[in-house]
Amino acid sequence: MEDQEKDLYVPEKRNNLKTKLLPSLFMLAGGTVALVFCLLQKVPMTELLLILFLSMLGFAILGTIVKSIVDQFNMNMNYMDYFEENGDLVEKGNNDDFM
Repeated sequence: MEDQEKDLYVPEKRNNLKTKLLPSLFMLAGGTVALVFCLLQKVPMTELLLILFLSMLGFAILGTIVKSIVDQFNMNMNYMDYFEENGDLVEKGNNDDFM
């Protein structure tokens, strides 16, 4: 009986999403928008640098929060629902498809 339990593959809960770059991408996008906006408004250089720094800091914090939420959601998923007993991937869905 114990041999059969050892043979079953149970995927562990782990983070398999590539979320490492999310804070950097948020910061880059926010900094770009702030820079373009400041250049179009012809903001002086000292104010531009301050606005750019604060916007990049804010978007880095926002990206870190989004990353932690995505990681937490991914760690809570039960992947056993997507596998049959023989290890094949099962497509989830209802049978109410349109014909």
